[in-house]
Amino acid sequence: MQRQRRIKKQSTIKISWIITAIILVLFFTVFITFHQAEKPMNTARSQTVSMAKKYAGLTTVSSFYSSNLNKTYYSVAGKDNKGRKIYVIIAKKGGNITVINQNSGLSETEIRNVITEKKSPQKINSISLTLINSKPYWVVSYLNSDDNLCFATLNFKTGNVYKSIENI
Repeated sequence: MQRQRRIKKQSTIKISWIITAIILVLFFTVFITFHQAEKPMNTARSQTVSMAKKYAGLTTVSSFYSSNLNKTYYSVAGKDNKGRKIYVIIAKKGGNITVINQNSGLSETEIRNVITEKKSPQKINSISLTLINSKPYWVVSYLNSDDNLCFATLNFKTGNVYKSIENI
């Protein structure tokens, strides 16, 4: 009788250790998968920041943006070595660098307000900077009231809608 209890207790302990091991393996697998998925964007961010520091004199970084319309652009917002607030937009291919004074156009917050006012989105997914014909534009991804994905491209200086794609 006592031997049967001991065997049951040992098997229960083994099962609990196996379940714990499986949970730990699953946890680490999920962690590694997410880490690997974020690696390309983290690499792009660090390369963009280092190029902006080297070629545009950027000293502090406040935001990072990524846009992919016809071309992929990475952008950073921050201050240069003279204390001016700037945006640095870098093309993924070719590495062309464009430096824009933040005061010459609308900020991310102002664009968020323009989209909220004009489109009444349920949720704004992302806002990023891009170049179209060498001119800066804000690209906004949002969900409308019907829960459909929409994109709007707004003029950097005026906030006027340049292009809009709705109900995707």
